[in-house]
Amino acid sequence: MIALTNGRSIQPLDVVSLPRPGLAAVSPNGNLAVYAQSIYSIDEDKTASNLELIDLNSAHKSELTTPKLDASLKDPFFLDDQHIAYFEHYESEPVNQLYVLNVEGQTEPYQLTQFPIEFANIKYNAKKQLLVFSAEVYPDEPTLEGTKSRDDELKTAKKDSGMVFDTLPVRNWDKFVGEKKSNLFVVQLEVSEGRFKISGEPLNLLAGTDLEPTPAIFGGAADYEISPDGTELAFVSRIFAHDTAWQNSKHVFTVSLAGNSRPVAINADIPAASSSPRYAPSGTLAYLQMLAPKSYADRNRIVLYDGSTRKYLAETWDRSPSELAFSPDSSKVYVAAEERGRQKIFSIDVATEQIAALTNDHYAYGISVLPSGKLVFSVNSVQFPNVVHTLDVSTGGIKSMGFSSALDKGLSGIDLVEPEEFEFTGALGDPVHGWLIKPPNFDESTKYPVAFLIHGGPESAWLDSWSTRWNPQVFAGAGFVTVSINPHGSTGYGQKFSDAIHNNWGSHPYHDLEKGLDYLFETYSFLDADRLAGLGGSYGGYMINWINGHSNRFKCLVNHDGIFSTTNMYYTTDITFFSEREFGGAPFDPLHRPTYERWSPSNFAQNWRTPTLVIHSTYLQPFCKHEFTGLMMDRCT
Repeated sequence: MIALTNGRSIQPLDVVSLPRPGLAAVSPNGNLAVYAQSIYSIDEDKTASNLELIDLNSAHKSELTTPKLDASLKDPFFLDDQHIAYFEHYESEPVNQLYVLNVEGQTEPYQLTQFPIEFANIKYNAKKQLLVFSAEVYPDEPTLEGTKSRDDELKTAKKDSGMVFDTLPVRNWDKFVGEKKSNLFVVQLEVSEGRFKISGEPLNLLAGTDLEPTPAIFGGAADYEISPDGTELAFVSRIFAHDTAWQNSKHVFTVSLAGNSRPVAINADIPAASSSPRYAPSGTLAYLQMLAPKSYADRNRIVLYDGSTRKYLAETWDRSPSELAFSPDSSKVYVAAEERGRQKIFSIDVATEQIAALTNDHYAYGISVLPSGKLVFSVNSVQFPNVVHTLDVSTGGIKSMGFSSALDKGLSGIDLVEPEEFEFTGALGDPVHGWLIKPPNFDESTKYPVAFLIHGGPESAWLDSWSTRWNPQVFAGAGFVTVSINPHGSTGYGQKFSDAIHNNWGSHPYHDLEKGLDYLFETYSFLDADRLAGLGGSYGGYMINWINGHSNRFKCLVNHDGIFSTTNMYYTTDITFFSEREFGGAPFDPLHRPTYERWSPSNFAQNWRTPTLVIHSTYLQPFCKHEFTGLMMDRCT
């Protein structure tokens, strides 16, 4: 969709310092879009951010605010067709607050909220002027003010950092689970003397329940929605119990925004994960539903709920949507779903269940539907970060709004090579798909070293998408031909292909990678088999350890946050359901212990001979020590 000119090779610092556009929010009348953009300054070691405004009719772009190094602007949304609210953070202020800006620049921005504690994940109903947000509060002090008072008391009275846990999990990734729980609040806005103001006190919709919306790192605002008439909120929550770490059940609840009733689950009979509730203009509620217990990678089914009955839409479609939106007449559902190394937008007719792909390239997401029926969404690829696009569903025409001036300047002069794709026959006789990126100024007659990237998950995929973490262009820019294969276990190739990794961590995916390398070296004469580097993170790091015990074709390996012992992973993870799903059960069960042992890299450390760089975080330090010991064994034998 976007062509880039040739220039110099991309460097790691480019990835860090290039502007990072966020997702666009659209005005109620569909004429404008706004998004936040951040830019890291290497010299200042600070991040500047600003708001970018787009006229969706003319594609005219402008800086709505000037980038600031001492403030952070994020998560903008329209209060009406002329006013935007957004979070602004000042280093001198303890809490991020919402500010309001007139898009016509007639007045200076003004502060909307003065809440005493941190809040986030905004949803807004412009017709009813209702603001919903999440905030972490104490169960016995479920108000914002009450929680602030408790925090102040503890700062004075509590002299230690000790914490007591009687249930699992004890943390979400790198954050310990504290006494406070995330609750959902609603507050009314009003316009007085030409300014938006908070009217009344925020109402906690979950006070007195054991419910907690999905943490931001797993979903955030994407997992709740206000009904079109402003009377109801649909949200996703776990029911916390003694076995929370052993199951991944997340149910959809509805609750009155008047605060006069308790939340009610609409799918509590299904012990699996739900996500992304969205209301149609007609009032029908749609959401995504997995059916496999303990799974985070089962296929998402689309469910339509009319207030009394549930119906699956396109139930046999072998793709897994990740977001939903409705057409203005509620006759179509638009979804984003991975397919063969890309994320596409699809249209599904509610009456006929006919499915049509509306985009075919790159990574498309963040769907908004305009009153005209057009779609607004963002697209990125391995060649560029987010760019806002529109799509006329009546003609199929897609229009790019183009780069912001800062992003255009940042990308100019950098050669970001278009990826090539290949396919070969892998394990189980299945076709396996992969990507290849050549270095800039590529010479067919030259032999190039190979950077062989292995993705984590394991149920994820290498996509034609931009990344500030594992960006294949960086390796290509350093003179490597970069190869990334989506082996069994990867998503976007059907549920059977993804599920094939269960109980087979070291078999089907490993054989895919080995067969893929055989195919590549036989097919492309410019690849140097004697200069092959393997790199992977998480499950990819597991595979690096597995490769070290089973292959001698690599000249060096890089293991980022990988797994050394599958058994140890079970006893140290915060989500034990993950291991039980992947390996069939718990390692203390004699029936399943052999599976853990069969696929544990620790049992093959005696074969490790390849020089390996191990990168681990503080929370995973025990793994790092194990791998270091395994690597040092080679020097002692």
